[in-house]
Amino acid sequence: MPSKSKDVRLEQRRILEKKLDLRLQQLAQKGIDSEKAKRDSLVKKLKSRIKETNTRIAAADKHVQLTRNLAQAKEQKLAELELKKKAPEAEPKQKKQAAAPAKGEAKKKPAAEEKEPKPKKKPTAAAEKEAEKPSAAEGEPAKKPRKKKEESPTE
Repeated sequence: MPSKSKDVRLEQRRILEKKLDLRLQQLAQKGIDSEKAKRDSLVKKLKSRIKETNTRIAAADKHVQLTRNLAQAKEQKLAELELKKKAPEAEPKQKKQAAAPAKGEAKKKPAAEEKEPKPKKKPTAAAEKEAEKPSAAEGEPAKKPRKKKEESPTE
């Protein structure tokens, strides 16, 4: 059953069900009861192929449904983009209004706090040495500090 088409699978299932009915009728004419007929190898094989075909049909349905959902989501995104392009000025105003707190909720900072800059961290000894060196802006390229040579422990 190499076909992936749902219509072909439905037709295959219909054919298999016909074959199963014919086999059950043949076994009934021979006088075999339904319990023994269920154990017949051909009946088992036909039932398993019907089950397999039903699984394939369900997978095809699931794929079709997924494709529809993705197409709808794509259409919605395109519609949203169209709306954003048509009214680009309306949205920033709404965002500004939403970002601004309501009256009475906003507490004003004292003027002294707004004007005072935050205190800077104390410079470390290494930072002070760097500040003393001439900078690259003065025309000299910045030099990397040299590593001190270690004496060997054998000496």
